[in-house]
Amino acid sequence: MATSLDNFTKEAQLGAGESALVSTTSTEKKFIGMMTLTNTSDVNVEITLWRISTTTAGTTGSGGNWVINETIPAKRTVKVSKLIGQVLGSSMKISGLAGTGAVVNVDISGTTET
Repeated sequence: MATSLDNFTKEAQLGAGESALVSTTSTEKKFIGMMTLTNTSDVNVEITLWRISTTTAGTTGSGGNWVINETIPAKRTVKVSKLIGQVLGSSMKISGLAGTGAVVNVDISGTTET
């Protein structure tokens, strides 16, 4: 078993549709050490994030399987405290979307265990 520090996601932007930001294979686990979202827009942007199986599609609204649904203020960087310290077990992902595509930058780092 080996553990290594990794930059999981950098220079990525949330789109208007759900997309995976970091995922694991069936033989690894990942620990989320830090995650930030930066709204580069002049307006507030609603984001939705999921921590789910790689085979599961994210759903929004009442009864959805999202873990975070918040609005990020214009020109702000926020630390995603609800996901920091979480573990992605085998075949899991963190995915997300934004109400306005291509304006919210994503950075995720942590450790990978294989």
